[in-house]
Amino acid sequence: MATVRVLIGEKHIKEAVAMASSGDIPNGSTHIYSDERTQGLRLLVQKNTASWAVKYKGKTVTIGWAYPEGRRPLKTATAAREMVPLIKGFLDEDPAQIEPFLVAKYAGRDNKQALEDMRPVVTTWTLQQCADAMVEARTKKTAQSPLRKASVDEIHRTLRRPEMKELINIPAALLKRGEVEKVRDKIEAASGISAAKKCVSNIRSIMNYCCEYKSGESGLDHKDMWWELLKTDSKILARTRTPSILDIVKTLQLAAHYLDRPLPGRADGKHGLRDNVHAAFWWLVLTAQRTTAGLALRKVDFYPDPRDPDYYLAAWDEGVTKNKKTHVLPIPKRAVEHMLPLIEAAQDHGSKWAFPSERGSEDHDICISRTAVRQFIVRLQGRDPLMKGKDGARDLLAEAGVLHWTPHDLRRSITSVMDDAGIPGGASAVLAHEIKLSEHLGEDALTEAQREEWAANRMAKITKLAYGGGTFLKLKKSAMTIWTDAVLDAWEALEATEDMRNAA
Repeated sequence: MATVRVLIGEKHIKEAVAMASSGDIPNGSTHIYSDERTQGLRLLVQKNTASWAVKYKGKTVTIGWAYPEGRRPLKTATAAREMVPLIKGFLDEDPAQIEPFLVAKYAGRDNKQALEDMRPVVTTWTLQQCADAMVEARTKKTAQSPLRKASVDEIHRTLRRPEMKELINIPAALLKRGEVEKVRDKIEAASGISAAKKCVSNIRSIMNYCCEYKSGESGLDHKDMWWELLKTDSKILARTRTPSILDIVKTLQLAAHYLDRPLPGRADGKHGLRDNVHAAFWWLVLTAQRTTAGLALRKVDFYPDPRDPDYYLAAWDEGVTKNKKTHVLPIPKRAVEHMLPLIEAAQDHGSKWAFPSERGSEDHDICISRTAVRQFIVRLQGRDPLMKGKDGARDLLAEAGVLHWTPHDLRRSITSVMDDAGIPGGASAVLAHEIKLSEHLGEDALTEAQREEWAANRMAKITKLAYGGGTFLKLKKSAMTIWTDAVLDAWEALEATEDMRNAA
């Protein structure tokens, strides 16, 4: 190791770079230029590197590189000298702050700006940890303000967005309003206004919870609740898409066609949709329920109406529906006969769900994703990432003369059909969740011996709830019969036309 004490200048920097780049310095050897003007500043030359360092009180800190180009570039002795007193100050007060300063410095700031913008090193919870803590606490049975499953899913969906990678691992106490607003805008550009609004709402909820209940762990307090000022300046325009019944059954016909064959342009060669998605698709069409609640149907909650042999009853717990009220829907016998084989074909791993997810298992039993049907419609249009721009990809909906629609649009379709039938209140009866439940229908931990008795009691309770609002149930039955008959009549007519075409 050779040390030369000089007033480091451009000449010495060029020498150092030449020595480092030549590779002539033996491994393990270091040539040192020690600066005469600034005590502790050194230019260290080793094989393939020439780095600036500050030696102070027995510690050596690398502050930049003259070589190679790709690392933190520090090209002049003057710039290196200006950093020395700052580094010594950090070594005196808090060495952990050196790296945050260097990160800010080499992000394009001058020394003053780097000091202002650097993030202090803290050990409080990151935004992800804050979210996990809130979800864990608010999904307990004892939670004062419990989260619904749909809300938990929405929080997780927000945090998984690629734009959120910039924020989730930053300590919540160090987040800045401007940073969150930038991410909000990126989400709006990529996924729309609704996704941006949910991002803002979820971050506010997470920060508020931890500020109120986990201040010590999160580092948040009431002195600066800047997140309460987060907003979006865009509004969601009312959707007007109202697919006709013919459009709906044409889409269902495409679904049936691609049950056992791949979609055009699909690179992986898999069938267009799975049995569980096919069953879920038909269920959403026949019931016009919101996807999250509609697909979270347990098999035990879909059974013959003991008071009316022409109907089944389908029920959803208050924890599943959007307005937290239990919903009971009568399903006409004709629709039931159409659905039961589809539900049977969708079954897997002994699931308790009518529409189980193929990602579930006995140990992790989950229902199908709320996005599964919508994503299939996207694939029909050739817009799936595995199909977009690929040879052979086609917009099958457009070829069938059908405009894009989503399962949520069915709620406007049923309203239109009810209006035409002269019972405008019918759609509200089917779509609204007006029955309140004083005693939750939820399933407690049961032994096998108790399960049969529990199921019988549960059915009795659902039936009592349904008939407790008699006029509403009667209206629901009329509305559901009109709607499902209209869909199935159109389906059978379309299938008959297809059969005639094939026969010809």
